[in-house]
Amino acid sequence: MTNSRSKGRSGEQEVARILRDELNITVTRNWAAQAHHGGCDLITEPDIGWGIEIKRAKEARFGEWWIQTANQAGVDKVRPVLIYRLDRQSWMAMLSLYDLRPDLSDHHQLTMNLLSWCNLVREELNANARELQTAQP
Repeated sequence: MTNSRSKGRSGEQEVARILRDELNITVTRNWAAQAHHGGCDLITEPDIGWGIEIKRAKEARFGEWWIQTANQAGVDKVRPVLIYRLDRQSWMAMLSLYDLRPDLSDHHQLTMNLLSWCNLVREELNANARELQTAQP
């Protein structure tokens, strides 16, 4: 029998490594805030503007997980992303379509491979860096 707490911790560590490698940023587990008042699972430096919740499970509970993800991201005033992996499957990312295309006014969730979400975040980071370069005299 797998201990769900250690399964969750190892999932957070695995995703943190993937994000470090893919985005070339600092990623740490937010275990102190989680224990105290339930913050997002991972902290990034620089702040990428997403509240990251990690779930590693045998069976999906998407409705429950999404509510938790959205609530925690709302406290931190960031966009929610649920990164999850079911047993013997790939890491996936769930987010609101509204956070990608607010002009559509569609708050339904969409799911993509974690590496595809990393590509989106990388493009956002690059666009932000270009804006900073052009704004400097």
